[in-house]
Amino acid sequence: MLETMRNQAQSWIAKFILGGIALSFALWGVGDYFMGSRVEFVASVDGKNIDSNEFNQIYERQLSNYRSILGKQFSKEAMEQYGVKNETIQTLINRRLLLDEANQFGLVAAEPVLVARVQGNKAFQSAGVFDPQRYHALTRNMGFSTTRDFETEERLNLMIDALQQAIAGSARVEDSEIRTKFDYEYEKRVIAAVAIDPAHLIDSINISDEQAKQWFEDHQQNYKSPLRVTLKAVVIDPKELAKDIQIDEADIEAAYDSMKTEISVPEKRSASHILVRIKQDDEAGKAEARAKIEAALARINAGEEFAAVAKDTSDDITADAGGELGFFTQGTMVPEFDQAVFSMAAGDVSDIIETSFGFHIIKLSEIQPATVKPLAEVRDQIVNKLSLAKARDEAYAISQNLDNALGMEDSLSSAAESVNLKVSSIGPISANEAIGDELLGSNSQLRVLAFSAMPGEAINITELNDSRFVALEAVERAEPEPLTFKDAASQVYIDARAHEADVQAKQKATELLAAAAGKNPDDIAQDSGEAKYLSKEVSRNGAGDESDWLTINIIDAAFHTGKGAWSQEPVKTSRGYAMVYVQDVLPADEADFEEQKESLRYEVMKSKGAVRFARWMATIRDQHDIEIYDKVLSRF
Repeated sequence: MLETMRNQAQSWIAKFILGGIALSFALWGVGDYFMGSRVEFVASVDGKNIDSNEFNQIYERQLSNYRSILGKQFSKEAMEQYGVKNETIQTLINRRLLLDEANQFGLVAAEPVLVARVQGNKAFQSAGVFDPQRYHALTRNMGFSTTRDFETEERLNLMIDALQQAIAGSARVEDSEIRTKFDYEYEKRVIAAVAIDPAHLIDSINISDEQAKQWFEDHQQNYKSPLRVTLKAVVIDPKELAKDIQIDEADIEAAYDSMKTEISVPEKRSASHILVRIKQDDEAGKAEARAKIEAALARINAGEEFAAVAKDTSDDITADAGGELGFFTQGTMVPEFDQAVFSMAAGDVSDIIETSFGFHIIKLSEIQPATVKPLAEVRDQIVNKLSLAKARDEAYAISQNLDNALGMEDSLSSAAESVNLKVSSIGPISANEAIGDELLGSNSQLRVLAFSAMPGEAINITELNDSRFVALEAVERAEPEPLTFKDAASQVYIDARAHEADVQAKQKATELLAAAAGKNPDDIAQDSGEAKYLSKEVSRNGAGDESDWLTINIIDAAFHTGKGAWSQEPVKTSRGYAMVYVQDVLPADEADFEEQKESLRYEVMKSKGAVRFARWMATIRDQHDIEIYDKVLSRF
């Protein structure tokens, strides 16, 4: 295994998850600006300490990631429930152990591998090409003093990758395991379901004032005013910058020359045809069709007008127009037809051509040669393209100037003023209102950032998919406040009725299932007054039927149920509580086995490799003295 590990050190793989914890250590920072000069230790491995700065930097980054994802649902309490703090410290410990093991095995990260990893990172590219300026700026934003510090960290990550790959890749897969997985993955079922929809019951449900008030008391935490945020924003928009950019005539002409393929108009040909359709696997019908098309060709060769024969003979909808198809470019028609048309001269009539549609005779009427649009026609298009490209570069440069200013100023307004950028104010505004806001409504990513940002936090500049750069500063957050029953009453009655309808739907489905033995889906549908749904042949992963009623929960219940049987309990779906019935079970098709064998082998090896690595990691941990200082961790 040692030799395998050394060999694996010469290749690199995607960032892997240490100990099953999703932390990207490629984004590590350095320094101690979170904790000032006070350094405590959160854990030790064989007497070597992991300090609080190292932990806090990664932990805060994780909290920021969760805040962006969860938005207003984010809270420190939720992070405690998710175990983020424990996952962070366990990952740091695992990383320390892995680096020690990699060093013992003599694993190294070769310079070409490191260069490929860095330059292949799309975050460091502009227009698909490695951008040194962007690389320096982004690594600095990550918290690295220099790119050399970042590259040192990446070398360590490459060593860990090689070690993990060597251990996971040593797993062996037996043919019997592939067969078992194939049978499991490719078995199919035909599924029927009858769903009791709460919406069909809600009109019959009345909620008294006492019930509504009790519901409100029991669920008061759900009735709060919306979170409102007040923001400052700076937008660097390449489209606006492009309006003031002048393009030299020489650049326009050079772009025109390079774009000639892009702005050319391809050759077009106009043709007419006669089609006699044939049915697949009908040899007698095919012989009749050939005789018919041969007779048509004989009439044309004898001097009859092509259009007249087409009107009299063709089975195509173009028959009344004499078979006229109009102009089209190469590649538009089916291959056999296309090849014939684009090998003919104007005025030619083809021999009989067979395609998947039937037998054709083609007449080529006219050829329009390929042309290149003149510069005058595409000038505005070229100017706009060049202006926007320059504007994007300028926007990026301005964003870096703003980022540098943010490091020296104490607010977005001050930083923006120092680089002559306009600041706009937004809010107070709620999440629903933000959808209608000119800036926030234009991008869902911005809305997440707006409602996850906290006053006093570091201000980040975000590059959007449309190439705009946006900086948002949270000025104020008006946290949700509990509503009174009077203010929430209308929604309370709606929610209480919906809940009661849901309860009754589940109860009805449960009772019907209890009496379903010996009944088929049609019987249950009649008893319940609800519709029956029936799937096509569907695999465990849902392949085979994309019907929206066929949810993963229904499929999962069906694959835990035998043929001719009902699911043990109703399945909650968006359409209500579904009673699931397996109408048929179809074993995996042997014809697919050879085709899927290698991909299944890879999946099994990957799964076994992950288990192997986890066990190896546990063994390594048992060999070391690991201590976690919970008292220090509790302060985070």
